[in-house]
Amino acid sequence: MQIHYKEKALLANQYKIEKAERSKNWIGRNWINVLLFGLFISFVRPTYTSVADGVYRKKSVTALDLSDFGYFGTVLCIAIWYAACMTIAYFVWNYQDNRKIDRLKMNEYSFKKN
Repeated sequence: MQIHYKEKALLANQYKIEKAERSKNWIGRNWINVLLFGLFISFVRPTYTSVADGVYRKKSVTALDLSDFGYFGTVLCIAIWYAACMTIAYFVWNYQDNRKIDRLKMNEYSFKKN
């Protein structure tokens, strides 16, 4: 009976490895969606305003009002921040995915060893 549970655990671990292999590099696979979302955010965010609630904010303020740049300068600033965040996210998520796959492969090795 012990062998049956060990085989099931090994099979479940193999499925987890396959799932992790399929789901890694999300930004790389969906780069056009990430790029289009960044362009949308860059052009909409300078004029976006939150509703004044009367308690903390007496009037609505946009990012364009707070910046010293014009509209296109603010768009460029937001695009640069977005690109920096996505670059950092790409490398961090890639590292985490590779680490998860390595950990699962070590588990698979220990299942096969025992």
